[in-house]
Amino acid sequence: MYEKAESEEVSLGDEFTVLVIRGKGDSIISRMKDGRVILFNRESPIFEDLRPGMIVHGRVIFVAQNYIIMDPVSPPESGVEAIRMGLRMVTESESWEMGIIANALLYMLDLLEEGEA
Repeated sequence: MYEKAESEEVSLGDEFTVLVIRGKGDSIISRMKDGRVILFNRESPIFEDLRPGMIVHGRVIFVAQNYIIMDPVSPPESGVEAIRMGLRMVTESESWEMGIIANALLYMLDLLEEGEA
């Protein structure tokens, strides 16, 4: 999510990285900037490794008007990049208060990384 431009159309075979989030019940999903849901191919051997808060690189295998299905092509990752992607999502949400907090956290992550260099 958020690696593709909002106005960019998604096609079969496109590859990009998304943040895994919790869907309804115990399901896991992701979302495009335009609000479409991204579902993950349950038959993929990587599917069982997916957890909310992780990022995963995948390939689009089905496109519908309201959703797409993605086949994970590499093992999911957690850590700083997943946190950054989640915070960037929050900065673009409708809640300006949460956006301010997310921007502050992104700024602090940048400062911490500069201190490690």
